[in-house]
Amino acid sequence: MMKKTTASMPQGLAGANAAYCQRMAELAQESQQRWIELGRRLADDGAARYLSTLGPLKQSGSWQDIAPALGEATRKQWQCQLEASQAITHALLEEQAALAAGISEAMTGWLKQAAGGGIGLDATPMAQIWTTLSNQMASACSAMREASQPGGRHGG
Repeated sequence: MMKKTTASMPQGLAGANAAYCQRMAELAQESQQRWIELGRRLADDGAARYLSTLGPLKQSGSWQDIAPALGEATRKQWQCQLEASQAITHALLEEQAALAAGISEAMTGWLKQAAGGGIGLDATPMAQIWTTLSNQMASACSAMREASQPGGRHGG
């Protein structure tokens, strides 16, 4: 049996919906991949620091070396956690900016494609509201990216 939606839905709108859904799925996949890579990088950094601190103990085996080495390991662990927290905050801002830009782009594409199908959505109040919202999101994304850059502007 044929789907009822295909018969009742104009071709332009059906194509626009399919493209929009595909772009949303791609955005979600890209986002997931970025978070996986960040987690892997933070874990690798933490493990490398820990091993570099405890490495000398293998050679000496002296109890006198253990206390300073454990103190240094603890200090490095705290530093690592602080840096990881900063990296996650930075990544979160970048992620919000990337997702907002991607969603804005996908919705703008949907409006254009749907309008191209003869539906006339480009002149509707909804389209005008979305265009304004897209511009505001783009500005907010630029501001978030600038603010999250390391060594950003501090005035002076």
